[in-house]
Formats: sequence, structure tokens, C-alpha cells
Amino acid sequence: MSQKLKSLPVLLIVIFNFSCNSQRQRNSPTHEINAQELLQDKKLKPKYRDDWDIVTDGFLDKDGAMWFTTLTEGVYRFKGGKFTNFTIKEGLSSDKVNTVIQDRDGLLWFGTSQGLCSYDGKKFNHYPLPKENIQSVSPETGLASRQTQEVLSLIQDKKGDFWLGTLAGGAYHFDGTTFSSYLKFKGRIHPDDQVYNNVIQSIVEDNAGNIWFTSQTHGGITRYNGKEFKNFNLEDGLPDDMIFSSFKDGDGALWFGTLDKGIIYYKDSTFKFFDENDGLNNNMVSCFHQDESGKMWIGSFRGSTVSWFDGEKFSKVPFDKNNELVELRFISEDKEGNIWFGGRHGLLFSYDGNVLKDYSRIKNMNKS
Repeated sequence: MSQKLKSLPVLLIVIFNFSCNSQRQRNSPTHEINAQELLQDKKLKPKYRDDWDIVTDGFLDKDGAMWFTTLTEGVYRFKGGKFTNFTIKEGLSSDKVNTVIQDRDGLLWFGTSQGLCSYDGKKFNHYPLPKENIQSVSPETGLASRQTQEVLSLIQDKKGDFWLGTLAGGAYHFDGTTFSSYLKFKGRIHPDDQVYNNVIQSIVEDNAGNIWFTSQTHGGITRYNGKEFKNFNLEDGLPDDMIFSSFKDGDGALWFGTLDKGIIYYKDSTFKFFDENDGLNNNMVSCFHQDESGKMWIGSFRGSTVSWFDGEKFSKVPFDKNNELVELRFISEDKEGNIWFGGRHGLLFSYDGNVLKDYSRIKNMNKS
């Protein structure tokens, strides 16, 4: 389961000259970096990065390419053993990218610090979040919500509509044309400026079509059934009201990762809870992945390696002997079944069942 670089990114870029919403002529890549060759280069050394150099998401598209979003270097595509980097120079709305999905039509959507950005393989289009001319306030408290353009989480629901979570401004519904705001007057009221500060870090849709939103800022978990919102919080028995991640498994059960109290598991209208006392490696849970065998992979954004859950018990992955898989933001899988991990300090690893490969040394090469 998020800054500025003065040096150019390591990978030479496929150059696209685009305006915000109009396509110009597409240029071919002048050079691509072969990752497999560089993995054998023992002289290759990573460039030091600070805490905010984070690989935030990893996603397998319909063509078999992996996409990796970052907080400082835009987006990387990995296909055929080669990386290609896309930044604002190629048309991205921002080099700070939190998440990526692919819609039913094959269009890629990125959640960035400057709203949504779509990519059809040829051009990028930008969709900024709406700005209020006159700031609205809560009818209950008279307090406003923080305004932001930053998109943290994104899904497309079964109806084809988009739901996105923001950095402190609640959630939006997006039908491709119009944004509708929700949950902005929920969660924490920030003590410094007395505005609502609802960070929606993740969104998941259950098998019944309900949309679930998680709040990182004391807003708990909120379910939307198409008509009304229902909130679950400490008063409802949750162990934590700061929720970082969410995931739907193959059986339709929902998994929620908290900031401090382990996992919240929801199935058949019942919540269950797991933490370090049950064998979980870390009570801060940032990401989930389920492989073809049904095994759950669970990561933390703190100093702890990956946990496995086999349906009965939690265990620490045996292959991470040097404890390299720490401070993770995502776990995903490519078409060959390799498991990918990304996180802080530009961390990017893959595991093929035998060998753990460090791709972050390639991505973080110093070109200067």
C-alpha cells in the first residue's frame, strides 16, 4: 500500500509535445534504458533521495505494461525490460503523481497534485478539480473545507463513473464531464485554521456496488450505497479512525489498513480486526495484494517488511533477508506473475519467486 529534483530523471524520455488539451505531433523515443543490462552493472550506484522520493503506485495495463507513479519524477512505464519516463515535459499535469488506473476503454488515468490527467497512448488531457468562487461552509458548523487540486485515490465503478479522493478536500464523483463534491465537511477540523481536513487516501467498490471511502484524518470508513452515506467510526467499534488503505479480495471481503491499529476486515456485514498480536508484522498497513493462489501480501509504510496471510495465519516473507521491503506504498503483480513493491526513497523491487531484484538503483541513477 507522497519533492523537487534538480537533476533530470535517469531514464531518457519518450518526448511528446502536447498542449494541455490538444495533440501535437508525436516524437519517437530517442533512447530507452534496458533494465536487465543495468541490473548486471555492479558499478551502478543509486542517487540518494530524501523521504519524499516515493514510488506511490504500480499498475498492470491491458497491454501487459507496468506503470509506476512517483512523487518527484512523474510516471514510468516498464515494458519489454525497458523503462520510459513521462513528466510534465511530455504533457503530464504534474510530476507529483499518486495513483493510476485504466478505464473500460483502455484510457489511463492519473491522480496528480493538479487534478486528473488521462493518457490515450498519444496525448495527455488535464481535468482540474473545480474551484469555488465563493467558498462554501458546513451547514452544521459554519466552517469551510480545505481546497485542493491533489488527487490521492481513484477508481472507476461498475457503472463506468469515477470516484476520487483528495488531499484534505473529501471525495468527488466524476462522470467524465462534471465533478460532484462529497464528504468535504467530514473528518478532522484542523486546529490551526479551523477548516475541515478530510484526506481520502483510498476508495474501493464492493460486490454489491457500494463505494467505500477511507479517511486518513479521523474520518473512519464511509460507505455509499447510491442513495446515502453511512459512516463507521470509533463509536461503531472500529479500533482506529485513521484509515490508509483498502482492498477487495477474491471472496468479496474488504480489507482496510489503519495507521496504528492493524487491519479491519469486513465480510457478511461483520467487522473483524487483526494486529501484531495476531502475527501481523506492523500495525501500520499501507497496501494489499492477493496473488493467484489466494495468498494476501500486506505492506507497511513504516520500517517493517512484508506480511503474508494464507487464510489462517500471518507470517513474514522469508525471502527478504536484508529487510529491504520497508516503507512500502504499493504491492502489485505483472503479467508474468512477478510481484512488485514500491515505496519511500524511490524503492522499486520485483520478486519472481526466487530472486528479489532492485530496480530502484536504475530509476534513481544520477544523470548529472
